[in-house]
Amino acid sequence: MWNVSFLRSSSFHSTPARETGDDISKSVNSSSQDGDSSTKLKRKKLKGKRAVVRWLKFFRWKKKKEFERMTSEEKILNKLRKARKKEERLMETMKKLEPSESAETTHDPEILTPEEHFYYLKMGLKCKNYVPVGRRGIYQGVILNMHLHWKKHQTLQVVIKTFTPDEVKEIAVELARLTGGIVLDVHDGNTIIMYRGKNYVQPPTEIMSPRITLPRKKALDKSKCRDALRAVRKYIPRLEQELQLLQAQAETKRDYMNVKVDDTQERSEELKKIIESSEECLEDEQEEGEEAGSELATDSDLSDIFETDSELEDEKTERPLFLEEFEKFPARNNREDEDFGDLEKAKSEGEENDDDKSPNFDEVDKMFLRAAFLLKKKRR
Repeated sequence: MWNVSFLRSSSFHSTPARETGDDISKSVNSSSQDGDSSTKLKRKKLKGKRAVVRWLKFFRWKKKKEFERMTSEEKILNKLRKARKKEERLMETMKKLEPSESAETTHDPEILTPEEHFYYLKMGLKCKNYVPVGRRGIYQGVILNMHLHWKKHQTLQVVIKTFTPDEVKEIAVELARLTGGIVLDVHDGNTIIMYRGKNYVQPPTEIMSPRITLPRKKALDKSKCRDALRAVRKYIPRLEQELQLLQAQAETKRDYMNVKVDDTQERSEELKKIIESSEECLEDEQEEGEEAGSELATDSDLSDIFETDSELEDEKTERPLFLEEFEKFPARNNREDEDFGDLEKAKSEGEENDDDKSPNFDEVDKMFLRAAFLLKKKRR
């Protein structure tokens, strides 16, 4: 029995379990889901406040570097795109902050005579009770305070210092509609003088703080959105103007560069013409110089000739008289180195008989004759 049970248990554990179709489909779905999760890259979950702050700092640094790499035109376009997105976002929030119940109340003011109007206006200017309207504008608390003042006083001053005169007039109309009072005058552009009416009766609390107006907190949020929207609407035209100016400057610069290129081309052509004309003038001057040089050469040759003749004439005129006497003696080429004294001896020996023809020389005359002989020898 023990062997049979052992064999059965071994056969039961050894046989593999057959997989059904449902199991196969589940396994396929799980594998597909794993594949999809592996393909989709999940952002690493940040743990702790320090990691979040570090990531935000890196993100801001990255955006700052991207903004620094932009050109001036791209920077203005980026600012304009952000401002328009902010305007749309503020408009959406303003719509959300509008009161849910917008039932319009009918306002039928009483008719006052001029005397009554003058009297109540004078009373309102003298009275000291007032209701301030701040940045929140008209909300439930303002209307409640007005009714509480009208409980004991006929007139009231509503002081508004955070809105423009046109907006003050709109607020006066709105207060008259919500409270049922009469607007007597808008004094100094920021003070509304109101009269409660002849047959005034204090209304119940539901009317004293109507639901069609906003509560205190929502009125503050609306005022913030209104101020931000006003600032954005002033900022967008300024950016558009800057963009237009930048584009106009770029166009003028481009036109200036084109004109400058044209001017440089024209100037280069003018310079070429000037250089060509100067070269032509230089060539003409050189030709004229050569012709003048040839004429000067001919003139110089002639002048040289004439100068030689004149020099000869000067020499003839300036020649001393003893040279003429010296030329009478015969020239001897073979005995050039012969002394003047030997020559004189030869003359005296060969010409003893010609005493009448040859003059008698003194010692001074002999010295001059010898000097003339040496000069003539050098010239030869």
